[in-house]
Amino acid sequence: MDDKAIRKIYPLEGYLPQRTPQSLQVLLGQQEKKEKQKLEVKTVTIDPFSMLAIKVSGSMENFEAGQEVRKGWKKLMNVISSDRSISMEENEGIVFYDQGNMVKSDGTIELWIGIKVSDITHPPEECEYISIPKRKYAKMDCCCFSRAEMDRRYHYLSEWMKEKGYQIDNGPNAFSLEPNRLDTFNSFEVPAHEIQAFDFDILYPIK
Repeated sequence: MDDKAIRKIYPLEGYLPQRTPQSLQVLLGQQEKKEKQKLEVKTVTIDPFSMLAIKVSGSMENFEAGQEVRKGWKKLMNVISSDRSISMEENEGIVFYDQGNMVKSDGTIELWIGIKVSDITHPPEECEYISIPKRKYAKMDCCCFSRAEMDRRYHYLSEWMKEKGYQIDNGPNAFSLEPNRLDTFNSFEVPAHEIQAFDFDILYPIK
């Protein structure tokens, strides 16, 4: 996928930066130094895992898709809080998508927002239970404080894949994953039109 396609699909216009959450201000100076360093892509193999997820969709205009992701996260948290048998395995929220089928005929895009969970016998009706098989990924860190820097990382990852001869794996449940770390701040609780701080990994399934 080339840089223009990445910008068109993800990250979303709904994530246009406007402000940095106060809890991240102390990290800004240190992170800016990191951003000036050479970017690095790693190949990683991730063992099978399962997610409880909610599918959302929206247009690229007026921050709609970004707003829908946040609505989906709130709904997912409500489901978890009402069912004590469900617990998050890791403190992260995963935005994921099928690059080959993400954009629909009406121009909207389709995403999932999910969390890693242990085996669930009876998933809640409001959610999907998705099993991700063992797979190889190209991994790029995306902890940054501007849209321009985030775009630079998507572009670098795209160019790196071309240079190394990798392609996106479109096999069963071969989703591109973007696990958002929640330890420092919860990006899903920042309005889509205000978010400007990002702390997640970009994981593209490769072959």
